[in-house]
Amino acid sequence: MTETLEALAKPRIDWTRDEIAALFDLPFTELVFRAAEVHRANHDAGAVQLSTLLSVKTGGCPEDCGYCSQSSSAESGVKATKLMDVRQVLQSAARAKDAGSTRFCMGAAWRNPKDRDMPAIIEMVHGVRAMGMETCMTLGMLTGKQAEMLAAAGLDYYNHNLDTAPEKYADVITTRTFE
Repeated sequence: MTETLEALAKPRIDWTRDEIAALFDLPFTELVFRAAEVHRANHDAGAVQLSTLLSVKTGGCPEDCGYCSQSSSAESGVKATKLMDVRQVLQSAARAKDAGSTRFCMGAAWRNPKDRDMPAIIEMVHGVRAMGMETCMTLGMLTGKQAEMLAAAGLDYYNHNLDTAPEKYADVITTRTFE
């Protein structure tokens, strides 16, 4: 790992296995130090973006992801709820903005959104964006059409967990396959 800070600061999609392995082999404190160097080269060192995450649909997920308290196999006491009312979500977003958040993330505990839920979800994105905040969602697996709808609505970021490597997938989740 003798790359210059300038080279490390540029986004790449052509990483080799050896380069990735070299990063994984670094002592943790060295990795943190290098990450801080790259961050400082590209961002105000004192700036932090405050994001708020809201569960817009809690509990009752049919998946059995071993790490999730909202999965079908969890004994966490989390009670399933329906998708929140758009008005409630936007009130939460307004409170988050008033508290200093510039990004509002909305997550739902389900395998995937139903098409009938998409109008409300799109309205949430529009409403949060109208407040001048970045939007982010984690809704599970999307169809191509649903992804296009979210993009057209102006969604800034989408989070989707891959859970683990293909060869370890069955150790983490058994209700679906990696593919």
